[in-house]
Amino acid sequence: MANIIILDEFTKNQIAAGEVVERPFSVVKELLENSLDAGAGRVMIELDEGGLAAISVADNGSGMSEEDLLLAFERHATSKIKCASDLSRIVTLGFRGEAIPSIAAVSRMEITTRTSDVLNGNRMEAVEGSIIKKSAVGRPPGTTVVVRDLFFNTPVRKKTMKSSSIEGALCGEIISHMALARPDVSFELKSKKRRSFYSPGSGNLMDAVIAVYGINQAREMIPVNSRGESLALIGYIGKPSLSRSNRNHINIIINGRYVHCPAIAAAVEEAYRTLLPHGRKPVAVLSLTIAPELLDVNIHPSKLEIRLLKEKEAVMHISRALRETLLIKTVIPSHFIDTRRKNTTRDLRQNLFVPATAPPRTEETIPFDTANDPGIHDHYNDTAPSSRETEYTGEKAAEYLSAEKSMPELRVVGQIGLTYILAEGTEGLYIMDQHAAHERILYEDNLAHEANPPSQCLLLPVTLELDYREAAFLTQRIFWFNRAGFIIEYFGGNTFLLRGVPPGFAPGQEKEFFADILEYFQEKGAGASFDEFSKTLAAAMACSGAVKAGEKLPQSSMDALCRRLAGTENPYTCPHGRPTIIHLSFADLEKKFKR
Repeated sequence: MANIIILDEFTKNQIAAGEVVERPFSVVKELLENSLDAGAGRVMIELDEGGLAAISVADNGSGMSEEDLLLAFERHATSKIKCASDLSRIVTLGFRGEAIPSIAAVSRMEITTRTSDVLNGNRMEAVEGSIIKKSAVGRPPGTTVVVRDLFFNTPVRKKTMKSSSIEGALCGEIISHMALARPDVSFELKSKKRRSFYSPGSGNLMDAVIAVYGINQAREMIPVNSRGESLALIGYIGKPSLSRSNRNHINIIINGRYVHCPAIAAAVEEAYRTLLPHGRKPVAVLSLTIAPELLDVNIHPSKLEIRLLKEKEAVMHISRALRETLLIKTVIPSHFIDTRRKNTTRDLRQNLFVPATAPPRTEETIPFDTANDPGIHDHYNDTAPSSRETEYTGEKAAEYLSAEKSMPELRVVGQIGLTYILAEGTEGLYIMDQHAAHERILYEDNLAHEANPPSQCLLLPVTLELDYREAAFLTQRIFWFNRAGFIIEYFGGNTFLLRGVPPGFAPGQEKEFFADILEYFQEKGAGASFDEFSKTLAAAMACSGAVKAGEKLPQSSMDALCRRLAGTENPYTCPHGRPTIIHLSFADLEKKFKR
């Protein structure tokens, strides 16, 4: 008996479904692509339990005949290509002919469709890929696909699904991407019979950007338009004042297809080099038109990845076009001036000044020695240590941290580079990072109030315009924010009102703060605990409220900072693990001076 056998059709479809249908958002993506390829101008999506119970996608496209509908359930049956040579010039979103049979293999599927040249439409129902019922129906031209009980026959895959809110948020994210890729098509998403997303389909990319990001964030974006030898680029890029903590908001669209392209994402980041604080990522919606023969979209079953045949030229063109746009539009406000200091005597002498846009701090404006230290706010960037600083501090910092259990008594002798506080102790010279030190103080203060956090009502509420995924997470975890001292009210759609914050919260940073927190916990998913949430929240609030590099501090404030840091549980690192203070012993100094 032969060891190698030919698998039956059911098993083949199960394997194909495992490649194409990862979770509910995969179903939504495949069905939307079919609708767009059918010429739809309007698509309506409805989700039940985040798509786990039911997904409905209805369009006003060209529809299918009865014969085509029967063939659609066959594997590798497609109207998009005719032969292998067509793979070198793909102009449609779908082309593999696997979507319908793969989805049908792991669900109960119903398709109702009608073409404009006939009076009656057709409905077909299938279970596990097998057609069980056919009937004639009346309906407008177009197609409606309903997928129920996804993964009902693959229990292992079903157990790996997240909560309905998380799965629904992933579906909302892919719909948002489609809306940005095809601003000429109207998309409407309903969940629990309530509209949660709508794009008008006006054909104007800015209208789609507003639908996804909201009017306030859209105002912080500027148009980019450039044409090269092998590509054309249009889109909108965020001003440096609009940034996020990861790459998720760099939207790359090629020939109407939303794709993941690390090389282009890196080119976008390169255009913002020195314009954004360390660790921040830009927001961008870039739509590229490239000759189909210069693309390979047939490298992954999900069709989210592509390969560019002239990748180097495209990357260089995009980075240059974005950089020129950012500089020509003069979108760099004064508070984005780079305040990083080089570790050379010449640079330190040149940079020992207070910028005109920020008056010097006084003892009254920085009351470090009060019982409850309020947040300190300014417009300067938090800066990461340079490579020279890391080389200079690393070994000594580790040695000092392991040798000392508590901070020695220090006498402040001055401030250098508007960033570091110099102090003298019995064992030598101590250099303190003022931002990292204040972060540690505020972090432990925030944790001390964790059990019963007070709230401070805002004079005017702050409007939080979120995308579908962010709104779904905030709705799910809103009681966590309430327990942390935030007063948040649902306003309708994906909009919330922030009416109260914990004391010490940095004013003017609400939207950026919430965007970062929501993104962090979206990545963590259902595994995040309230304890982890509280500590992350406390660290984020401490970072936003701490004194920044580039601030001139009076003597009394530096003295108070040292005293309060000494009273913390862990005075030697900030909440993110960076050292707050380093030590140079008298022996080190004598060695340097050849004494």
